[in-house]
Amino acid sequence: MIKGNMHEELKERLKKLENNYNGKEFLSIVNKVKKDRTNDDDLLKKIEIISRKRFGEKVSLTLGIHAGNILEIILTIVATVLAFRVNSDWMLYISALILMATLHPLSHYAAGFLSGIRFTHYYLNGPARIEPTLRIDYFSYLKASGGKRALMHASGVIGTLAAPLITGLIALDKGAFGAAENLFYFFLLLIVFELLTSTKIGDLMKAKREYGLR
Repeated sequence: MIKGNMHEELKERLKKLENNYNGKEFLSIVNKVKKDRTNDDDLLKKIEIISRKRFGEKVSLTLGIHAGNILEIILTIVATVLAFRVNSDWMLYISALILMATLHPLSHYAAGFLSGIRFTHYYLNGPARIEPTLRIDYFSYLKASGGKRALMHASGVIGTLAAPLITGLIALDKGAFGAAENLFYFFLLLIVFELLTSTKIGDLMKAKREYGLR
């Protein structure tokens, strides 16, 4: 009975946000749902509806999830083929940057799909608003366990780090040993960068947060 009353209280708080959105209040409700492992479908649907409405108000340029995945896969294939076929160290470096942009969201999608977490759109985000980013479906996200949510968040870092390794191996196969060495150093720099930044404001921070709620 107490839990039922708590759910009704959260629904009332959400109802107030429908026409007067407050980011801190919304996150407070989401964190409460995570902490209590709430599994009320109606409550989770309301959270997703409010989140998607807010997303629509803030973001105008979006791409459907299937179209976005196809585009990312095509770009991944093109970057890999160019790295093999074009005899230029610069093409290897450019391919590594392209793969960083494509493998990151694709890794999130793959890990999310395996964990039961779904996504609704691709949109551009990041400091320069040029990073392909997935919008999470809150209903499926909050349905998943904290461990699965943590895996989904951490997977993006794995995808990013894989990019210079893949192009580095291609460089070795082509005999471009100088480029391969540079890409390996770039890989090490990325690890340091992720540890310094992502653990505080990025995917690793989110993964740690969700893992603590498993």
